[in-house]
Amino acid sequence: MTDPKEQLQRDVERTRRELGETVEALAHKVDVPGRVKEQAHETVVRMTAATNQAIDSLPDPVAEQVEKARRHPAAIAAVLITLVLVIWKLTRRNG
Repeated sequence: MTDPKEQLQRDVERTRRELGETVEALAHKVDVPGRVKEQAHETVVRMTAATNQAIDSLPDPVAEQVEKARRHPAAIAAVLITLVLVIWKLTRRNG
């Protein structure tokens, strides 16, 4: 048989450990901004991996053009804005 004092000490230590785990879990649940940042980071990592995988599957000439475009996002944005404006003007004129 075990000593009741030792058994009580083990029970106290187990209870403290469980309480600590519970407090950690609750603190994590309450930290909404931290969880959002964590989830956003995980999403960025997943999307970056998916993008890289998609680029790797492209034919070489296309992949080279995509890499050039990734290095100059402002130029791409300018072209896209111009296209949107042209389409908008054309639809207003014909509408």
